[in-house]
Amino acid sequence: MENYYMTVKEFCERMQVSPSTVYRMIKNHMIPAVKFGRYWKIPGSVFENIH
Repeated sequence: MENYYMTVKEFCERMQVSPSTVYRMIKNHMIPAVKFGRYWKIPGSVFENIH
């Protein structure tokens, strides 16, 4: 999955966590994320590395 980015919502659904948890993880640099305008995007490779 080259250059694939997930939304916070997609990441939440896959990891079964709340959006506030994901935003906290982004803020604490536990997961990498890129801000596109108003929205945070998480590289798809993050999910592959977790599982």
